[in-house]
Amino acid sequence: MGESTRYHSPARAEQARQNRRAVLDAAHDLFLEQGYGATTLEQIADRAGVSKPTVFNAVGNKVEVFRTVRDIAMAGDEEPHRLSVSTKDLDAAIARVADYITQVNRHYAPVHVALGGAAGVDPAMAELYDEAEDQRHEVAGQLLRHLESLAAVRKPRQRSQDRLWVLMSPDNYARLVNGRGWSHRAYREWVTAGIRGLLA
Repeated sequence: MGESTRYHSPARAEQARQNRRAVLDAAHDLFLEQGYGATTLEQIADRAGVSKPTVFNAVGNKVEVFRTVRDIAMAGDEEPHRLSVSTKDLDAAIARVADYITQVNRHYAPVHVALGGAAGVDPAMAELYDEAEDQRHEVAGQLLRHLESLAAVRKPRQRSQDRLWVLMSPDNYARLVNGRGWSHRAYREWVTAGIRGLLA
C-alpha cells in the first residue's frame, strides 16, 4: 500500500460525525446558558464527553465553534429552514415569508442574543455580529424586491429594505416571544402585518 493511499473507515467517519455533533450540541447549550465569554473549550469538551484536541479537530477554535453553532441555528439542521416564494399570489408569498422569518428566529434568536453579548467584549465576535446583520439586510432586500414585484409597486419606498431588516430582527422575536410570552402565531401575525404595511 503506497503512501498516497488513504484508508477510509466508515466506523471512524461515523465516530467523527458523532463527536462533531456532541461538540456543537454542548457548545450551543453552554453559550446560551452562561454566555460566550464564560464558556471555555474545556467546558465544551467536558460536556461533550471528548478531549479538548477533539474539539479543535471536530470544529476549530472557540470563535469557529460559535460561528458553526450560529450557522446551524440560522440554516436549520434536522429540519432545514427553506423558503420558496415562487407563487404569483401576493398573500401566499407574504404568508410564506412570515412563516420563514418565524421559523428561523425560533431557533436563531437565543444564539443571536448570545452573539450580541459577546460582540461587546470580543472583536472577532463583533465582526461576526456585523456580518450577521449585513446578511439579514441583504436577504431583506431580496425578499422585498420579490414582494414589491407581486404587489406591482411602481416606485419602491425609500428605506423599505431597512424597515424589513428591522422587522426580521431576532431581537424582536426574543423580546416578544421569549420576553413577553407571545405565541409563535401571534409573532407570525405581527410580522405579516408589518410586511403588508411596507407594501401598502
